[in-house]
Amino acid sequence: MKLTRRRTPAALGATLTATALLLAACSGTGASGTSAAGDAGKPRYGGVLTFYDPVGYRAWQVTNTLWSNSNVTPNLVDRLTWQDPRTGRIEPWLAKSWTISEDHLTYTFRLRPGVTFSDGTQLTAQVVKDNLDQHGFGNKAAGIAPDQFFANYVGTTVTGPLTVKVRLSQPNAAFLQVLSIYRTGIVAESYLRKNWNDQGRLRSLIGSGPFVVAGGNGTTGVVLKRRDDYDWAPPSFRHQGRAYLSEIRYTTVPEQSTAVGGLQSGQADVVRNIAPDDEETVRSSGGQVRAFPAQGESNQLHISLAANAPTKDLRVRQALQAATDRKEINQVALSPSYGIGTGILVRGTPDRPDGSAYLTYDPARAKRLLDKAGWHTGSDGIRAKDGARLSFTLYVTPYYQVSQAVVEVLQSQWKKAGVEVKLKTPSMSEYEAEISKDTVFTQGQLSRAEPDVLRSEWHSDLVDATYTEIPALDRLLEAQVAEFDPSKRAAAVKAIQDYILKNALTIPLYDETQVYGLRSTVHGFQTEAVARSTFYNTWLS
Repeated sequence: MKLTRRRTPAALGATLTATALLLAACSGTGASGTSAAGDAGKPRYGGVLTFYDPVGYRAWQVTNTLWSNSNVTPNLVDRLTWQDPRTGRIEPWLAKSWTISEDHLTYTFRLRPGVTFSDGTQLTAQVVKDNLDQHGFGNKAAGIAPDQFFANYVGTTVTGPLTVKVRLSQPNAAFLQVLSIYRTGIVAESYLRKNWNDQGRLRSLIGSGPFVVAGGNGTTGVVLKRRDDYDWAPPSFRHQGRAYLSEIRYTTVPEQSTAVGGLQSGQADVVRNIAPDDEETVRSSGGQVRAFPAQGESNQLHISLAANAPTKDLRVRQALQAATDRKEINQVALSPSYGIGTGILVRGTPDRPDGSAYLTYDPARAKRLLDKAGWHTGSDGIRAKDGARLSFTLYVTPYYQVSQAVVEVLQSQWKKAGVEVKLKTPSMSEYEAEISKDTVFTQGQLSRAEPDVLRSEWHSDLVDATYTEIPALDRLLEAQVAEFDPSKRAAAVKAIQDYILKNALTIPLYDETQVYGLRSTVHGFQTEAVARSTFYNTWLS
């Protein structure tokens, strides 16, 4: 079934002492991605943490990947499995164990007993079945589309009060990882019974997580309170039982100066996606700067082959690739917190191949390719062919706070090759209304700490990044997810990247990264493998 195309969006007191900063810098990373307290002392219970986000909140469906929403969701919903963000290892969580059939088509999960949702209902095998069925099949009557991460899902059978069997039509080496993502969090039956619009209401989101919704309008603010009866964190966590924090208050603060000022004054404890220019300001005032690569796709310009544009010519696409200087993008628009784009996957993503051989900045080659394609430089420096200028529109993508700075650098780089770039800065609603298959370049990425994220993005039956069926690429994408031998799977992932970059179907820009500013009083801060914050282990000194 062809699914609707969408982009992961993007997504957002007294001066702190130098001594506190040093203590924070000395803190390490513990098991399962938890951040150790170091010399800060023993973790303490209580405290209200204030979180500033640059982007407003939208509909609250559990599958919403908007960066602002998805920094809240992991604190409300638990998953069947947990993925260690450092090692990529899949561990038990709500599923205490599982077995996989020899043909890799049937997964039997045994659930943890005693787990409850925040509405008091129990976690049962039937609830898990209903969750997975809604992901796999959707609900047409309720306006709910199937989840593209559940391709090849056949169904789930309840075989006991706490046991389910999940069946797939094709082997999926990434299936256990799918079940670890915040967007596949297990929610209560009360949520599943609602239609799509009603599921988007903040208070509809009933999970089994360590926090519950306690207030906020769900558009510019959210308030979470601790569940004192929570006692089913992943077993590998050093901390068990209730969360440390009593309350989390999320507030939309789009102005960077206001957000950083709040961090300096103590009005904010955590600020998401601080601007590169503000990183040193945070450090110099005693705060912490923590950068987390969002494992999955790198931030890139996907190219629509359905658009009637010069980019239908491979030579033009390859020229634009050669005209893109990613090191300069990092130096001018970003900071060392961001990885320089050297492939279609972010560094740290399992089985990530290096694609830098395809991404060398070579302006001379760019000009030669455009010459061969028949685009010749005019008196104003812009190339033309048959009376048409070589001109493109690039959108400043509202999901990414660094988008404008990045595309401005790109505009300057491509101009040197004779390519005109017109920038457009729409609001979020305008952007979502205008982006279509006729939009030549769409800045975006999907976050998932698994190379199978490429199938979700590129397969013609799923998101279909090119808006064009490419059978050879579809076959490569299907082959990698069916391969369970580690070395063979890594080779299969490399073959996908080789095909995409050889044919210049996308222009990687930088490693998608979330940069957080923290007060020195914040300890144990962590994110999932896809850089969404989770506050179960966080505490305030």
